[in-house]
Amino acid sequence: MGRSFLLTVFAVVAVSAACDPSTKVTPTSATPAPAASVSPSTAPNASPSGSPASTTIASKADALVGRWPGEGGAYLNVTKKGDKYTIEIATTAGPKTYDGTAKGDLIEFTRNGKTETIKAATGPETGMKGFEKETNCVVVIKGSEGFCKK
Repeated sequence: MGRSFLLTVFAVVAVSAACDPSTKVTPTSATPAPAASVSPSTAPNASPSGSPASTTIASKADALVGRWPGEGGAYLNVTKKGDKYTIEIATTAGPKTYDGTAKGDLIEFTRNGKTETIKAATGPETGMKGFEKETNCVVVIKGSEGFCKK
């Protein structure tokens, strides 16, 4: 018991000395390592604030660009110019055009004073009959406005 007690005391003293800020250790021949240089250009898709650049966010919504067929000759056509989207929705009443903006992986637009969104979906997520087995779809209003590419 005496020997283990001495080893414990020795360990405590050694740890205390190592943690004591007044104890200085000076290396005999130390050359400081060069500081790592980090350039802002090494972080692609990052804005100066460190958040993702708007092009990164828009690229998710870019997957929604294209012509999406619907039922009975209806279609949704999404085009992009700069950071703005043009949404054309054609129904039996004819085509109507709206301006949209990317919001994450959605495109948001205003129709008849109401904010609507276009988002990626599966056939079942559209809620539309005939699209149950489809996988590449978008939905505006579940159950009444879904479009799928075949």
